[in-house]
Amino acid sequence: MDSQGIKRIRQACANCRRKKTKCTGDRPICSHCRRNRLACIYEPYSSTVAESTVNPVPVAPMANNMNVDLLQRISTIESRLAELSGQSAHQNEYGLPSTGDLTPHLTVTRSQLAHARQLPPTTFQENASLSLLPSSILNSVIDTYFERVHNQPYSYFLESSFRQKLESSSLPQCLILAVLASAVRFSNHEFYAGRTQEASQQYARESWLSVLADHLTVEDNLNVHVVQTVNLLAVVDYTAGRVRSGWLKIGLAARISQDLHLMSEPSQWLSCSEQEEHRRAFWSIYLVDKLISCGRSRPLVILDEDCEVQLPCDERSFQNGEWRKTSTIGQLLNWNSKLTESPSPFALVVLMASIFGRCTRYVHQNRKMDEMPPWDPKSEFSAINSSLLLLESYSKSGNWQLSDILHGSVQAEGTVDRQEIGHVIFAHTLFHLCHCLLNHPFLVRRWLKPFGAKAPASFSSRALQDGCDHAKQLMDLLREATEYGYLVESSFYAYCIAVAGGIHSLASHFDRSKARDSDSLHYLQQSIEALERLANLWVHAGNIAAQLREFHSISHSFADLLDPGHLMDELDFGSEETMWSMIDYAIMGTDPSKRPLSPKPNAHLSSTAWGVLEPGMMGPAFDSPSANFLGLTPPMQLEGVEQFLNCSPGASNLI
Repeated sequence: MDSQGIKRIRQACANCRRKKTKCTGDRPICSHCRRNRLACIYEPYSSTVAESTVNPVPVAPMANNMNVDLLQRISTIESRLAELSGQSAHQNEYGLPSTGDLTPHLTVTRSQLAHARQLPPTTFQENASLSLLPSSILNSVIDTYFERVHNQPYSYFLESSFRQKLESSSLPQCLILAVLASAVRFSNHEFYAGRTQEASQQYARESWLSVLADHLTVEDNLNVHVVQTVNLLAVVDYTAGRVRSGWLKIGLAARISQDLHLMSEPSQWLSCSEQEEHRRAFWSIYLVDKLISCGRSRPLVILDEDCEVQLPCDERSFQNGEWRKTSTIGQLLNWNSKLTESPSPFALVVLMASIFGRCTRYVHQNRKMDEMPPWDPKSEFSAINSSLLLLESYSKSGNWQLSDILHGSVQAEGTVDRQEIGHVIFAHTLFHLCHCLLNHPFLVRRWLKPFGAKAPASFSSRALQDGCDHAKQLMDLLREATEYGYLVESSFYAYCIAVAGGIHSLASHFDRSKARDSDSLHYLQQSIEALERLANLWVHAGNIAAQLREFHSISHSFADLLDPGHLMDELDFGSEETMWSMIDYAIMGTDPSKRPLSPKPNAHLSSTAWGVLEPGMMGPAFDSPSANFLGLTPPMQLEGVEQFLNCSPGASNLI
């Protein structure tokens, strides 16, 4: 027999070795286990060869009986883990192992076991946790993903292709788990009743472990699925209040996408649908990078000038697998570009994300405020305002009413794609948010302060009025969208609402001090109610709602920010930090109990005399039942593992 025809593998899986059948060695699942729907486990290589080793590995001279006992105990734990991974006799009605089988001494992590045996973490293969999740539950959550998460506003997959790959087991486990972590918060399946937050955290944790073990520590094993996974996990972490973890993950996703050249046009050897998926994966990373960089010391990772890939096409062409030529972001931002057709709704979101990124950089990282006044036509302030007019040009909506937006989105046969409408609503929300930031009372004061008495009163009056007007228009748009039945559930809406709500709070106190009628308090109430609805889905929305309530209880101290005659007044350091906290996304979304202590304003504050809103729901209270959604992974109860999983070395006041 020709020796070249024999395929030798380094190690057989536990099932094949136990049954003495030939193992193909495929990872993470060999052919035998996939065919028989078994949990495919590859035990540490050292334990599989121990029985056949003739000469034992010599022990270092310094080793003592304690070291030998420790290695024996670890070997016992590994064997027990393998048994738990392969057994099915002790599964409960949900296909999960009974909690009584998970004895306390098994609450260790793969990395700790690897460290104890001085083996690299990659020798510990990911368990087949998804194989124990009933298909009915898996399909239910996948359905939820495409109903509630897909195109809200991030877009990664062609649904038909995703489902086909899921059925054929050709999607990596890390990606499936990331999709589950993103969608389970919206699930109404009885299996997750009262436990959606815990399930999301467990799926995200296991997905991240899979990324680390199967891709980041393996040479040449990065692909677009890894990019999609890490980007999904960045959003999960950020919206759970783990700000630093989400921040680091989006940076990693951006670097991987650049390494894969996703910022350039994909290979022509790919199908049209696959090419578009690659484009959308990149633009979703671009979008997350722009949105979560709204804060001090949060520079952008992806620059517009590096983006050569064309913008996403319309949803119908994508679904039909058609190739369509679209503009690049540079062409869309250029007034002189000759566009053959209007950009797709997703492309409008990318356009607004680009302008928003420019806006946040000007707001949070402007180091040259005193060199050029904002009213100068050559200033960055004027340039951003000019760019914002592009949305009006491309969206064909003049009065900024939702009815106009809907009318402009009706297709030739009279139908409306609700997810495309969602993109249009999101783009217009970003438009109003940019105006709220550029004309925020606190920031207008910063723009004018370097120029003192030279600052024209007409500019400050107009800017302050524009900020209040766009804050109201933002809330009107989201209210109408909800009344029309469109989904207003994107996590970033929480930040948009909070910025507008902060302006409403200042305006309500200012108007009251001037004894004039105002609807600002009504808009503030709408803002808090909207945040409380979002808090049922997103942890950080509850944190933001608490921040807005707390701010309103003291905002009467800052009401003069809306008075053009007092813009030159000094704010103490504590007051400035308070105002920064109302426009910094990272501070807003962090768990209030874990925020750094900030200096308090010097002014005496009294919340009862200024119409403070009654306390309401501050966010969902999530219990922590002991059930393990992943089926095989033992509970991780050691403090060190959280820092490892969240990529946050050392103690942090942001996590």
